[in-house]
Amino acid sequence: MKVALIGLPKTGKTTIFNALTHSEHSTDKYAPPVSEAYVGIVPVADERVDRLSALYQPKKTIHATIEYHDFPGIFGREGDTADNNLLSELKSADAFLVVLKGFADEELDSLYAYGSPLQQLNHLEEEFILNDLIVAEKRLEKIELGYKRGVKTPAIQIEEKAIKEIIACLQDNRPLRLLELSGEEAKAIRGFQFFSSKPLLVLVNSSEGELSQAEAVAAELNSQAYQAYAIAGKFEEELSKLDSDEAELFMADMGLSESIRDRLTHWSYQLLGYISFFTVGADEVRAWTLEKGSNAVTAAGKIHSDLARGFIRAECFKYSELMEHGSEKVLKEKGLFRLEGKEYIVKDGDIISIRFNV
Repeated sequence: MKVALIGLPKTGKTTIFNALTHSEHSTDKYAPPVSEAYVGIVPVADERVDRLSALYQPKKTIHATIEYHDFPGIFGREGDTADNNLLSELKSADAFLVVLKGFADEELDSLYAYGSPLQQLNHLEEEFILNDLIVAEKRLEKIELGYKRGVKTPAIQIEEKAIKEIIACLQDNRPLRLLELSGEEAKAIRGFQFFSSKPLLVLVNSSEGELSQAEAVAAELNSQAYQAYAIAGKFEEELSKLDSDEAELFMADMGLSESIRDRLTHWSYQLLGYISFFTVGADEVRAWTLEKGSNAVTAAGKIHSDLARGFIRAECFKYSELMEHGSEKVLKEKGLFRLEGKEYIVKDGDIISIRFNV
């Protein structure tokens, strides 16, 4: 899972990235922009993994992870165009985490036309919509040229229908994440990785003293169907440098129950519609990330391609029932082990062992 931190220059992306990944990259507002994204791999906090590890005492315990990329600021000034290599790398992200400037700084305001946090978000959305529209219109031109040359297959016609719907949506200045395509159409255009189709999580970054204003902005964005949160980035960065006991005291003062790392990983899971299933044993206890609604064969493929290829059955039981009864032996005695077929929809918290033959 790859999540890209994006936004206008100097909005506090790297401050938040440092807090999230326990890094120490420069956040000096006078520092020149970097040319490449910072990358950090963050474990997803899940007490279920820890409790399973305590029960099985494995040689290895592996949490699910999220890969965060802190990209240089983009579209900071009117007429700015982002580097093509940067835009190509952005396209590979599964989701965008947009950081908006919600703190006062006259010097930065004189350098970049930030406007309000809502204006910043609209600016980014408009740029992505414009980029997507250019790509979609070029593709439609190629399809129509192909028709003139006699290339008109059912697959191309499905793609043409999808592209025309996409162009209409973008010309209406609406991001593609609001467009509902049929299954066939969505599959036909999957390779384009349109910017405005990416799931979006918004952070309104403010100082501690301005947090209430940031919360009001986040509430307004949530009313517009965004997933938005207010955050005091500098405070979170300083908090990440403290030991756990000190951090808990300061978090309590701010009314926080979780660290920024735990909150952001959970928000990212929620944004992308992911769940976790587990594999357990003496060698390893591990959490695996899976899209909600996926079947048992897809889950098997997450573990190893051979398991999906030679899938016979999935042996399943629930984490909650294991914790309630204390052992696999008791679960078997109570008939709580299940054998599921290929089309079984995996649930969050399922513990799975794959029977296969290659």
